[in-house]
Amino acid sequence: MPMTKLRKSPLALAICMMAAPVFATSTNTEQESQPNVLMIVVDDLALPDVSAYGHDLAPTPNIDKLAQDGVLFTNGYVAASVSAVSRAAILTGRSPQRFGFTYNIHDKKDADKGLPADVPTIGERLKTHGYNTNAIGKWHQGFNDEFYPTNRGFDDFYGFLTGESIYASQNTPGIVTTPTKFDARKKMSYDHREPRQSVFKGKERKVVNNLNKYLTDDFTDVAIQYLNSQEDKKNPFFLYLAYNAPHYPLQVPQNYYDKFSDIKDPVRRTYVAMISNLDDNIGRVMETLEKTGQDKNTMIFFVSDNGCPIQFGFCDCSDPLGSGKFTYVEGGVHVPYIFSWKGKIKPNQRVESPVSSIDMVPTIMSHVEKNKDLPAELDGLDLLSVINEPEAYSDRKLFFSQTPLHAMRDGKYKLWISDDQKSTELYDLEKDSGELHNIATEHPEITQKMQKALQQWNQENPKPLWNMHRTFPNWKTCTKDTEGVY
Repeated sequence: MPMTKLRKSPLALAICMMAAPVFATSTNTEQESQPNVLMIVVDDLALPDVSAYGHDLAPTPNIDKLAQDGVLFTNGYVAASVSAVSRAAILTGRSPQRFGFTYNIHDKKDADKGLPADVPTIGERLKTHGYNTNAIGKWHQGFNDEFYPTNRGFDDFYGFLTGESIYASQNTPGIVTTPTKFDARKKMSYDHREPRQSVFKGKERKVVNNLNKYLTDDFTDVAIQYLNSQEDKKNPFFLYLAYNAPHYPLQVPQNYYDKFSDIKDPVRRTYVAMISNLDDNIGRVMETLEKTGQDKNTMIFFVSDNGCPIQFGFCDCSDPLGSGKFTYVEGGVHVPYIFSWKGKIKPNQRVESPVSSIDMVPTIMSHVEKNKDLPAELDGLDLLSVINEPEAYSDRKLFFSQTPLHAMRDGKYKLWISDDQKSTELYDLEKDSGELHNIATEHPEITQKMQKALQQWNQENPKPLWNMHRTFPNWKTCTKDTEGVY
C-alpha cells in the first residue's frame, strides 16, 4: 500500500535519531550480529479472527503470544485485497502499483505473468549480505521458471506456486473436507492436485507427493527442519513462511474439527478449526526458535495477506472488519499485523498509528544495512520509528488502487472512488469503521484534497503489466454491498 515517504522528511530523520529507546541496550549496533528474519504470512485471515484483537470466536493463543512478546498494530494494512498483489508488496517493500503489478494472477490464465525480474525481492537483497534464504508455502508470484523462488533470491523452496491448493486428499484418514456452494463452479477436486497446483521442492522443481499429509502441518515440519539446520550456522537466515491457511478449500484434521462441536454450521466450524490448527503450527515454529536459542536474535513479522472472502460463508461478521477480500472497505485491507524482536522491542505494546505490509522490508534493511540510507525505491518505513514515536505518524497517508477502484486513508478519513459507478465517498473511520455513512458532501474540502492526492498518486504509476480479470459490481461484505475487483 503506497504511502508518503515520511522516512525521508526532516521529521522522519529526527524520529529515527530518537529511536534508540526502543532498544534494550545502547551497544554499538555495528558490532552486533546480523538479525535472523522470520516472516510469517497467512492467507485470508481477518482481523477479528485473531483473539489478541479482542475476539474469542477463534482462539489464537500462539499468535497472541507473538503480540505479547512485541507489538500489535491495531491499524495494520496491506497493499491490496487480493493475494498476488499483496504478496508482491510484502516481498519487495514497494507499492506494487509502482511497478505495474496492479491485478491478481489467475492460476490457469497467467503462467507468463509474475513479479518483474528488475524488482528485487527481500530474498535477493538479503543474499547480498550473506543471508541463507528459504521460502516455504504459497508463492503466487508467477508460475514460469523465471518467477520461481530459487530464481528470485531464495536458496531453497518448498511449496506451491499458484493461488490455492488442496490441503490433503479427502481420502486421507483423519481429514475432514467440508464442501461449499462454490465447489462445483470452481470444479474442485479433493482427490488430487492439478499439475499447476502441485507442491514443488528445491531448485529442480521436483513434485512432492504429500497428499497424505495436511499441508499446514507439512509446511511447518519443513520450516522446523530448516530452523534446526540453521542453529549452528555462522550466517544469519531469512525464512519466508507463507501459509495458505485458512484460505479455501475447507479441510482440517479431524481432531481440530472435533474441538468446535459447539459451532453448528459445518462451514464456519471447519474454518475456525483451520485457524486453530494454523495457530498451533505457528506455536511449533516459535517453540523451535526458543529451543535453539534463535529467538534471541530474530525479527519476527506476522501479517495476513488480505481480509476474509465472504462468498464462502465462513467469515465472522460480528465485526465490521470480518470480511472484505476483493474490496477496499476496511475489512479487505485492514488486517492482523504483529512485529516481535526479543531484546530489541519492548513487549506487550499496542500501536494505533497506521502501518503497512510494505514497511517490513525497509525495517529489515534498516538494521541489516546499518548506517546506510535505504534504497530510494522502497515505499515503506522502518517500523521501529513508528513504534517509538507513533503520534508522529498518526496522519500517515495510505493509497490503494486497482482501476476501477481507488481508495486512500489520511488520518481518520477514508476516501473511496469508483470509476464505474462514478461515485466518491468519504468516511470517518473513528466513528464509522463499517463505512456506512458517506460524509463527502458534509466535508467537501477534505474530499477534494484527498481526491486530488489520490489522482496524483495514480498518475505517477506506470500502466499495469496485465489487464484486470473482472470486477464484482455488487460484492457483499459484512456491512454493505459494494464493488470488488480481482
